[in-house]
Amino acid sequence: MKRRELLATGLTLAAAGGSRAAQAQDGPMRVALISPSTGALAAFGATNTYVHELFAERLAAGLPTAQLGQRALQLELHDAGSSPAQAAAVARAVAQQGVHLVLASATPEICNPVSDVCEAAGLPCVTTVAPWQAWFDGRKGERNKGFQWTYHFFVGLEDFASIYSSLFARARLGELVGGIWPDDIDGEAFLGVMPQAMAQQKLRLFDPGRLQMAAPDYTGMATRLRDAGVQMVTGVLPPPVALEFFAAARKVGYQPRMASIAKAFPFPETMAELPASGMALANEMWWSPAWPFRSGWTDASAAQVAQEYEKRTRRPWVQTLGFSHALIDLAVQVLQNTPQLSRQAVVQTLRRIKAKTVLGPLSFSGRFPSLNVCSVPAVGGLWQRDAQGRWALEVVDNSRSPFIPVTGRMPEGMG
Repeated sequence: MKRRELLATGLTLAAAGGSRAAQAQDGPMRVALISPSTGALAAFGATNTYVHELFAERLAAGLPTAQLGQRALQLELHDAGSSPAQAAAVARAVAQQGVHLVLASATPEICNPVSDVCEAAGLPCVTTVAPWQAWFDGRKGERNKGFQWTYHFFVGLEDFASIYSSLFARARLGELVGGIWPDDIDGEAFLGVMPQAMAQQKLRLFDPGRLQMAAPDYTGMATRLRDAGVQMVTGVLPPPVALEFFAAARKVGYQPRMASIAKAFPFPETMAELPASGMALANEMWWSPAWPFRSGWTDASAAQVAQEYEKRTRRPWVQTLGFSHALIDLAVQVLQNTPQLSRQAVVQTLRRIKAKTVLGPLSFSGRFPSLNVCSVPAVGGLWQRDAQGRWALEVVDNSRSPFIPVTGRMPEGMG
């Protein structure tokens, strides 16, 4: 959406929200969780659906608060459809319906439009699972001014760049790394930091040309990488797009020896579908059961959260689980400590909260790495088969965050 349209919308939404202020004091606390339940980004939304099912009924039964007594918390799940336009439309709708706090997760395509609508509407909003620069700079944020109503927590592009370059350097598969960069917000952001990080590790980024998402030429890109003798590839692609690329690459006889693709490689389901015999599959890790932190609300450890997820869903844990859990954890701790049930009071509490989560502590009170942003730890991971033959993401490089324990090793002949 154009910013002038958002600002115009905001005036209407702010007025609508204000007219409900009095009645909101006596009703339940309302939190809207906007997530891509369907579409190309649905893998990112699966754990949001899970935490909603896990906690919605419990929260509706009542939550003890510091100043508002026992109060029901109504947690609403809304599908963004993997579409920026739909994400914005949903945000406008919940703003008009008088929610007190909006949460959104899964890539800049969802986080950014939701945040823009909430900023214009004067509605507190917290987003996650998008590099913080893609969220802040992608919304034209001013570093010395920041935003009034919208906040974000995740790792930064500096983490991706440092971790990927370190993993590729340790693999010792030559100096060339092929970069698959789409023509979207994430592609532009990653391309801005990767060349320098690779150069610091004495690696050279080979550019086969930008991937046009409206009409992707997977075969041409794979052919150029093959002909250049590239043994390692990186990039930032949604899971279905990454699978299509590697399928096209196989048809032209190209398979790198190592790959690390942001967006696509956090998910074991993607690994299971890859024609990846003999290819090392690496990924940045934002969360795992190895994280040494506990929830401030439920007191569950990262390992316990992962174990409960696997028991309930009969699927392996995924990285997004920690962030979905932390979003709800943060929202609960904010609303437990807000002095009154108004958007202004909620955002003031959000600015000063020091929440404990399975990701680690979350706070927006400082200016590092930026206003409105809380950065979380990240390490380097490698997908390996566990004792049951399932794909498991193991920590193999914790140089970026040494307090996260190493749980696996680089394979023989690499590193």
